[in-house]
Amino acid sequence: MRPWIAALCALAVTGLVLVLAGDGAADPIGIGLIGLASVGAVSLGFYAVGRSEDAARAKEEQARRPPGPDDPPPGDGRLTARRPPRSRGDS
Repeated sequence: MRPWIAALCALAVTGLVLVLAGDGAADPIGIGLIGLASVGAVSLGFYAVGRSEDAARAKEEQARRPPGPDDPPPGDGRLTARRPPRSRGDS
């Protein structure tokens, strides 16, 4: 992701240099490069959010998955809670 950020920054700086240092003919090209870098930055932001959501969804799915036969039991394998006695209706 960092190379993309560096490339977008370089593109924006190149466009800014063309706008500031160039004559009137280079202005549209510089503005176009700045606009392209801006669209790329917004797209990269959406991509980063989507990646983090996918990672969170995969982590939740793995936590929800029932343990397989090769997975160790959680804790020491003993029951921690007992069921209350059943009522037989004679109380």
